[in-house]
Amino acid sequence: MVGQFMKVSCKDCGNETVIFSRATTVISCDVCGATLTNPSGGKANLVGCTVLETME
Repeated sequence: MVGQFMKVSCKDCGNETVIFSRATTVISCDVCGATLTNPSGGKANLVGCTVLETME
């Protein structure tokens, strides 16, 4: 299965960021530095964000 891009919102500051659903590194918020995702060997584990939209 191919990954897709998602628009997510940081739970701490509300900043919106576009991430890849199968990210292989930790992704942090550009504004407050909170951890948004952790790699999990497949789909990224969303820990500090909420998915707003899935993009094609």
